[in-house]
Amino acid sequence: MLGSAQAQMTMPQWSTAGLYGELGYTQLKIDAFGTSLRPGAIRGIIGYDFHPFFAVEAAGAWGIDDDDKGIAIGGVPTSVQAKLDYMYGLWVKPKYAYQQFEFFGRLGYAHTKVEVDRTGFIGRTEGQDDFAWGLGANYRFTPNAYVGIDWMRYSNQSNSHVDGLTIYGGWHW
Repeated sequence: MLGSAQAQMTMPQWSTAGLYGELGYTQLKIDAFGTSLRPGAIRGIIGYDFHPFFAVEAAGAWGIDDDDKGIAIGGVPTSVQAKLDYMYGLWVKPKYAYQQFEFFGRLGYAHTKVEVDRTGFIGRTEGQDDFAWGLGANYRFTPNAYVGIDWMRYSNQSNSHVDGLTIYGGWHW
């Protein structure tokens, strides 16, 4: 009798192609005027898995919580308030799935519009286009539903930075 052996690569339990959506809360960190402010936002993502290791995503976010902080500018006490008006972006998502976990990166473009007001001064609304990047992980608890966390750098200008930590839920169709 002749025997033979065959080795096969086991693919993760994740879908290899398909549409998915995510909705979550983002705690932003806006560095401006020599201080850090932390407003909140709701972020949504629509993505498509082209391959088990690659997806493309479109995102949008809208500010829901403002943050204000008392600071001194030139020895004069003032209050600074910041909020995200909106953000949108387009990213590629290299990823790797292991059992129920998925680890990923994001690289692409983001446009952020931030409003910053200082007591006694005229407020400033600033839109920024920049390279965006981030890292994250998902945990799939059913074939279609998952939860995740990620950190993103949405804007890295010389006078300000916009980062965000997001906790979200997602659904894969």
